[in-house]
Amino acid sequence: MKLSPVLLNLLLLVTVGPVIAQPAEDSLLVRYRRMALDYDDDLKAAAKRIEACAELERAARAERIPTLSAGGDFRYTGNPLEYSTELPVVGPLTLEGRHWRYGVSATLSQPLYTGGRISGAIRMAESETRMSESQHQLLRSELCYRIDVQYWTVVARRERMAVAEEYLRAVADLERIVRERVEAGLCDRQELLTVEVRHNEARYRLLQVRSDFETGRMALNALIGEPLEAETPVSGFLPEIGSGASEISGAALHPEIRLAQERIDREMNSLRINDAKYKPQLQLAANGGYFAPGYDFRPDLSPNWTLYAQLSVPIFQGGKRHRERRAAEYRIGMAADDLHRVETQLDLEIRTARTALDEAQKRVVLAASSLAKAHENERRATEKYAEGTISISEVIDAQLYRQTAQENLVAAKTAAKIHHAELLKATDAYRLR
Repeated sequence: MKLSPVLLNLLLLVTVGPVIAQPAEDSLLVRYRRMALDYDDDLKAAAKRIEACAELERAARAERIPTLSAGGDFRYTGNPLEYSTELPVVGPLTLEGRHWRYGVSATLSQPLYTGGRISGAIRMAESETRMSESQHQLLRSELCYRIDVQYWTVVARRERMAVAEEYLRAVADLERIVRERVEAGLCDRQELLTVEVRHNEARYRLLQVRSDFETGRMALNALIGEPLEAETPVSGFLPEIGSGASEISGAALHPEIRLAQERIDREMNSLRINDAKYKPQLQLAANGGYFAPGYDFRPDLSPNWTLYAQLSVPIFQGGKRHRERRAAEYRIGMAADDLHRVETQLDLEIRTARTALDEAQKRVVLAASSLAKAHENERRATEKYAEGTISISEVIDAQLYRQTAQENLVAAKTAAKIHHAELLKATDAYRLR
């Protein structure tokens, strides 16, 4: 079958559009999210809770169908009933009961009207299922956020380790230059001692950031279910976030809002179920079995059956229904207040994350500009010291300025990544990824 060019273009737009709309993500990060989602015990428990709620929902629906029950009865009466009389023609007549009474029976019953108790229980079970699904989504989003934060923290520590290694190499090169100048008699040995102290401090700093990197990677391994000592690969640098990242749009309805809405529905269904206790209850039932003594004073087991309708009408409860209804209305109001609180808090989180992300991106641009100037300053200072026009302290300061600029850039990019993860969590955008 041939497709027209217009239809083919539409299919390409539908297929490629969502991929172009979303920025490319780190493949390792996506992989670790999946591993964490498969490994997390809380998420597994939440999935089991969904299945449990679904089973309870089916159980609530089963109350609409007839129920069949069976039972047995065995009794011994020490003084059975006895009746004596004098008949005009027959003479004296005595009827005696039996010590033993036993039998088996089966009862089939069908509720006809329960005042809304069954329908309320079904709606309650459906609400519990939806609440468990929303809770599962919340846990999933929270776990993705934790993975993102931990992953970018590890990447940032690895980049800081690269900064420390670069600073160590720069100090080592400066130490070599100073040593050559001391041996040539061009400077005092005190300058060499100063650089050697800086060299030791650079080594100390490298050991520190390397330890931070290893502990961070162990924490990441714990989240994704890998052995703690595994050398889990991570990206070597923090990528910058593109412009417009703060305008990300998430899911239509946040699961936390859905959860708050379901709490309101649950309290309303609880009110309906409670009200049903004070309404008429009507059911049909049929009972059949074998009993001894049987009818007509038969001593052996005899079959018998009963068909009946049972109606129960509450008349006076001492104001209990009114008090319970008022309490349920207060609980509904509390759930509505909680919904308003959740909506306000989510709006605050989204606005805060967007503002923080925009500010962090501005700091990234500023830190990158400062780093370029610090590199130029360090290069010029090293050249001038080799020419003997400036002191060693100025070169050391230039190296420290460059290292500080690198640290500031890493910190700004880390903050941008974390604020971006906060925005993804607040907008429930993880569900779309």
